[in-house]
Amino acid sequence: MQRAFVFGSLPLLFFSSFSASFIPKIEVQPAIRHMERLQNLANDDDVMIGEAKSKRIVFIRHGRTYMNEYIGGINYGTPNFTDIFPDTSEYTDKYPDSPLSPVGHDQVKKLNSMIRDLKEGIDEAKTSMSDDQEDDSFLNDLDLVVVSPLTRALQTLEIGLYQHIQERKVPIMALPLATERVYLVSDIGKNRSELKKRYGYIDFDTAFLEKEGDEPWWFTPSDELADNYVEWRPSGEGQTYACLGEPQDYFDRRMSDLYLFLRNREETTIAVVCHAGVIDWFVQDIFENCELRVVPFDNLKPRGLME
Repeated sequence: MQRAFVFGSLPLLFFSSFSASFIPKIEVQPAIRHMERLQNLANDDDVMIGEAKSKRIVFIRHGRTYMNEYIGGINYGTPNFTDIFPDTSEYTDKYPDSPLSPVGHDQVKKLNSMIRDLKEGIDEAKTSMSDDQEDDSFLNDLDLVVVSPLTRALQTLEIGLYQHIQERKVPIMALPLATERVYLVSDIGKNRSELKKRYGYIDFDTAFLEKEGDEPWWFTPSDELADNYVEWRPSGEGQTYACLGEPQDYFDRRMSDLYLFLRNREETTIAVVCHAGVIDWFVQDIFENCELRVVPFDNLKPRGLME
């Protein structure tokens, strides 16, 4: 049975991105390169699908962001919508790689308190998950955390979860596969060197083996794709966007790679701190900000799985 914690109530707000002029053009890795990298990251190349049945995935959606509030207030995709902002700190501190808003910080602090209560065995925290208490052990069993390298996910991990796993030295890996689908300027990340300096306890190397220096780790269109791009977001009524959106087939391929990465890891309880669009692809359900669920791997319902 899945268990859920919900803090705050928001509509589905998992969109975001950076001015197209700031997005370097690099080729998206072909599917076979994705698969080779996944096999290198997995601990056991011979893991079979059936062996994943005892595996549990702990999905945690990030807290509310400034972009969540912006698109919630004016409605994403309505006529004349834009995510192109003036180049001033009033906007650049809030929307590119959008961080948690004050409301989001409060939500993540509540998540932290809930996890603390769960560790201490407080009944209210247990019953908020479900009547089935089997998954109460996930904190003690957690043996890997993967986190999207977008700031909102890193902040949610740091404030909401990190102190509860720090003593056990649970490995934490930044994983570009787990980043949100590129919708808007908030889905374009920061340079890896900056992130490594800020979050020194997170592994920013293992999953970036094919990236050199500060090469972009988020979706960036090739010249060919940019030349033949077909807009899939709301358009035709004055909408303007700061970047090209990530096409569905590219997103499906990346999510399929994430699915195989999780399946092939030898760890049996893996936390994934990420985004509503990513989680919805895996479970076909919309998470609220800071919602946490423990999902048996064989209960996942991936959309558009490519193998």
